[in-house]
Amino acid sequence: MSELISLIIPVYKVEKYLHRCLDSVISQSYSQLEIILVNDGSPDSCGEICDAYAHKDSRIKVIHKKNGGLSHARNAGITVAKGEYLSFLDSDDWVEVEYIEKLYKLLKLYQCDMAVCNFIKASTTEIEQKNSLVKIYEFSSLEALEALTGPYYLPLVVAWGKLYHRSLFEEIRYPIGRLHEDEFVIHHLIYRAKKIVFTTEELVFYWQREDSIMGKGFNIVRKSHDAMAYKDRAKFYEEKGLHELRDKTYLMAFMKYRKIMEPREEHENLEDFQGLKKDFMSFKPILRSGKHQLIYKIYYELYYMCPKAMIYMHKLWSALKKRWVISS
Repeated sequence: MSELISLIIPVYKVEKYLHRCLDSVISQSYSQLEIILVNDGSPDSCGEICDAYAHKDSRIKVIHKKNGGLSHARNAGITVAKGEYLSFLDSDDWVEVEYIEKLYKLLKLYQCDMAVCNFIKASTTEIEQKNSLVKIYEFSSLEALEALTGPYYLPLVVAWGKLYHRSLFEEIRYPIGRLHEDEFVIHHLIYRAKKIVFTTEELVFYWQREDSIMGKGFNIVRKSHDAMAYKDRAKFYEEKGLHELRDKTYLMAFMKYRKIMEPREEHENLEDFQGLKKDFMSFKPILRSGKHQLIYKIYYELYYMCPKAMIYMHKLWSALKKRWVISS
């Protein structure tokens, strides 16, 4: 017998895209859905669009609330969800007609707590999918945490494109006031899951638009939240005694902070930048206490001594490697 699945969709300033998203959801081949639309105080016609869809489809529940951000909207959806399983979708994205059904079947077949799919970045509705060579990976909790440092990082880390057993969210919610909020939460969810299944099949269309939070140009706060998420994850690994993952993640956090620090002239006088600079310097003893390959030790030690020299050497090394690959 099919089980109820709650699909939570935060909605804010997406009136141009919302019909496409909702049409893809109500036409899902898996029909046992509770579709929760959280109108996060959107100033456009999104609230009216949500109500219109709820009027024609009884599976749709609409929450109208004051604007509180993406995390607050997702949390509001989690609180009222009745399904045995939860899924999330951003309201400017859309999904394949068998999105829920395929994830549900994978989750049941592999007896997992979380099923994950791949996605396509889309800037046009005319998209050629590349699902011919679909691979399926079965991960233990630890293996999935390891995969967060690998090539499938993006589909694993985002909140959407997944089917979760609702028990994973007991006492876990998305952090209010944070950007990259999914990156602060995913390691907690994966750690609690006994098993995770991942398919490379692309079932979500991730819409690329310039006016989205993630589509804006360099933003020091957004970048700093990204780096802070890595730091938070590394501390979590330390608490759990996962020292190898801790060291890898601290190194990744260093790389994130380094990218923020490089355009110094542009941000030197910003208050946020001064705090980041202090935080960045605190990474030095943390990195030294970890186990890293010699090349990385040279990299961060030289960077702390003379950033410009390290940037020059890195560019030179990259150019030499490229030339070597071409010549060979």
